[in-house]
Amino acid sequence: MNPPERAAVRGIEVPRRPFLIALSLTMLVAAVQWTPRFRPLADRQAESLVIARQAATPFRIPTRVDSAALERHVVARFEHWPLARIFFSRTKERAMSERIARAIVKEANYLEVEPSLLAGVLLTENAPLDASARSSQGAIGLMQVMGFHAGEYDCDSDDLLQVEANICHGARVFGYYLKRTGNVRRALLRYNGCVSGTNTPNCRRYPTKVLRNAHQVRRELLQYPPYSLAVDTAAF
Repeated sequence: MNPPERAAVRGIEVPRRPFLIALSLTMLVAAVQWTPRFRPLADRQAESLVIARQAATPFRIPTRVDSAALERHVVARFEHWPLARIFFSRTKERAMSERIARAIVKEANYLEVEPSLLAGVLLTENAPLDASARSSQGAIGLMQVMGFHAGEYDCDSDDLLQVEANICHGARVFGYYLKRTGNVRRALLRYNGCVSGTNTPNCRRYPTKVLRNAHQVRRELLQYPPYSLAVDTAAF
């Protein structure tokens, strides 16, 4: 007797060759249609890193920061202390730094100018912050005030070797020229005695030096803790 498995095989009719060919072609076409289009691996990896996001809004350039207003804000809140820190970094004498800073802020408020501008004059005239300094032309003290100005500007003292009196006289001399000329650079030229351009060598460069120092002071003022404020790099 034949096993049941062989009997079953004999009972199945073998498909004809044309049918098998047609079936193979049909399966091949279906496989081609349903197979995803080939894409390079690099493209697929790159797309996997892209995060869906909302449509981008037009970029707007922010308006310029008013650094003078920021300086006034810092000084109004912290008084003379930010300026004292700046002077202390140059002289390492804490008490002297505080006296100079307090006097500068007081006179800046009186003249309605920024403290950094008066500090720029002071640092240009007397970078070592030597209150007893005298020039060969007879200028005295921190802001190098000429002796004939003593007592002319209603300061608390006529002693130009005293810190507060010297800064008071120097600031008010500058304020007088500023009121007369209406221009910071021209006022600085007069403060330096550079009227005809022959009094001191290269005196026409004096306003640029002062404004450069003033701008550096402002940058340092605006970084006073606990704030670190944005700084406008525009000139005064």
